[in-house]
Amino acid sequence: MTAAPPPPTMLACQRNPEGWFDRRHRRNALAQCLGCPARRECARAALSWQADWGMWAGVWIDGCHNDAAPYLSAIANNDATPTEWRPPVIGAPDNHPCPPAPLHRPLAAAPAPPASAALLARSCGHCEVFAQGCRYSFDRVVNRCPAAAPAETPCPTRAFAACGTCADIVARLAPQLAIRSGYLVTAGRDPASVPFLWRGSRWVLLDREGWLTESRDDTRSA
Repeated sequence: MTAAPPPPTMLACQRNPEGWFDRRHRRNALAQCLGCPARRECARAALSWQADWGMWAGVWIDGCHNDAAPYLSAIANNDATPTEWRPPVIGAPDNHPCPPAPLHRPLAAAPAPPASAALLARSCGHCEVFAQGCRYSFDRVVNRCPAAAPAETPCPTRAFAACGTCADIVARLAPQLAIRSGYLVTAGRDPASVPFLWRGSRWVLLDREGWLTESRDDTRSA
């Protein structure tokens, strides 16, 4: 007799919990977590239980809870859950997690979080570039507007999260390519109006509250 299939309402981590604590499966777990409707609750549980290992709310904890706590707090306190899940992009590299649909602004107005918290919540503690060789981690904040006057707390529209590998790749790009992908914003342009190639698969606009919205075809940089 074959076992009955799990209820459709079960989360992916509930159907296969071992996969969320195995380093070898962390890419697949990340892809599932980024689109999970229970991500905020998961982050709160990880904070409450002082989780120190495994994939929680899209954050890989590698033995040190304190290192992951800022990312978990940002996710728990800011509703950055995608409102819809879309299937993987056909032809996407097999070694990249499937990024979720971009985040959308909530219907009810809410106070804007600090820029640092907004960037953490928007990125889920992971790279927002996903170039070849991406490490998927949030290692650096990359400024899209280097020509502008430096700000003590940059607006979320002016910065993005990147791993060390992707940050170096972006820094070496020809200016025309960086501008075309939205990684670099020319002087005088509002970064909130410049489309950004998010995780190598979707054109989005980064807004001042830390949300992502789809960019229409006729507003793309490239």
